[in-house]
Amino acid sequence: MKKLVLFSLLILQGCATTPPTQFYSLEAVATPATLQSNDKKPLIGIAQISLPSALERKQIVTRDTQGQLHLAEQHQWAALLKQNMTEVLAKDLAIQQPRFWFKAYPWSMLGMVDYRLVIDVTRLDIVLGKSISLSVDWTLLNEKTHTVLQHNSIDLEQPLVDENYATAVTAINQLLAQLGDKLTSAFSF
Repeated sequence: MKKLVLFSLLILQGCATTPPTQFYSLEAVATPATLQSNDKKPLIGIAQISLPSALERKQIVTRDTQGQLHLAEQHQWAALLKQNMTEVLAKDLAIQQPRFWFKAYPWSMLGMVDYRLVIDVTRLDIVLGKSISLSVDWTLLNEKTHTVLQHNSIDLEQPLVDENYATAVTAINQLLAQLGDKLTSAFSF
């Protein structure tokens, strides 16, 4: 009888295994601008993007159509989302605006920056199979004079064709490229 119970427990344990965790990272996808670059370009430091506290976790957070949040234990960010977003946006902006240098926080090894771009993500709602909504407030500061040059908000949305997390990550990459494209109008100085 003991052997039968032990055998049953081993069978149940084998059936109860969870699928492996998938890890995701964002990547720059912007298309290059046509301007030629030179070495004497202004340096724009991108402060670490701030996120709503519900998104500051390793699990990918999604929302259902009723607004309830879901944490995906088997679908996680490979690094801190806010740092990954900052680095990707810096790469996208560098591609889109070659007349400036862009550096993601921390930039202290480069010395002082000429300008600082501060981005607060106020909403990043992923509804699998439906869409992703991204809302940001942004401020461009002159670091030498400590003055605000521009401040505005941007709302973007990207449809999702399926309920796949990889599709959602690709859509976030596209949203960050769109955000960079919209921000380029701020760099008219």
